Amino acid sequence: MLRALASCALAAGGLSGCDAVRERLTLVAERGHGCVDVPVPAAAGVHVERAAFESEHVRGPVGYALVVPDDVRVDAFAYVLPGRGSTAAAAGVLRFDAFLAELLRRGARPFGLAIVDAGESYFHPRASGEDRLAMVTEELPRVVRDAIGRPVKREAIVGQSMGGYGALLAAERAPGRYRAVAVAGPAIFPSYADESRSVGDAFDSAADYAAHDVVAHAGALRGRPVMIAVGRRDPFLPGVRMFARACPTARVVERPGCHDDGFWRASAASLLGFVAGHL
Repeated sequence: MLRALASCALAAGGLSGCDAVRERLTLVAERGHGCVDVPVPAAAGVHVERAAFESEHVRGPVGYALVVPDDVRVDAFAYVLPGRGSTAAAAGVLRFDAFLAELLRRGARPFGLAIVDAGESYFHPRASGEDRLAMVTEELPRVVRDAIGRPVKREAIVGQSMGGYGALLAAERAPGRYRAVAVAGPAIFPSYADESRSVGDAFDSAADYAAHDVVAHAGALRGRPVMIAVGRRDPFLPGVRMFARACPTARVVERPGCHDDGFWRASAASLLGFVAGHL
């Protein structure tokens, strides 16, 4: 069993800043090949509300889940973008509700999570007409506002894998909007040729890749609160390292781990702790 412990003092009204994120990571179940997982804490203190909405940018209903503290009115939310093909309901296996509950029990300023269906179109406008980026940045905040009965005043954005790429892209397009962006194993392809040899359908063309290249446009996030956690066995590690060179102010943490649900759980506490320090 590996144990990695890092801590910081709680600041008034929440956790302190970028380099003082409280983390408690107990890596268990070394499943071979460097993969990890963590125990899931109790979810006491928060509840989950699930529903769906009709989008102008995505065909068919879009599912979402709100994770909110019990008996607390919140106006701060982190939007959570899961990996490719995952839904808000399926993302429950990652237990963000439990990791948020633990964070709040440790004294973080209360905030909520809005988890949304990921789809498969890589969170940018596509030739098909689908635009999950617009769905996340324009429609999801309105859905959350209507659900809680008040505007969202403070926003952050979180993601894993394809959703991590989408979160970085959303933040680059509006660098002053999100108080923090925190992602795990973002699906960053070093080049269009690399993407073509891999999934092959994340972009419609080389021009589409260039227009939505989060490494080329990483300068927009210099000086902003950005955190990336990545496993040392993650195939997207080269792309993450390219992003780190392009945005040297980002906090990039390489840890044991793969590109899987175990790593998403293992990194959830530190991602939420990071955004808590800025919300």
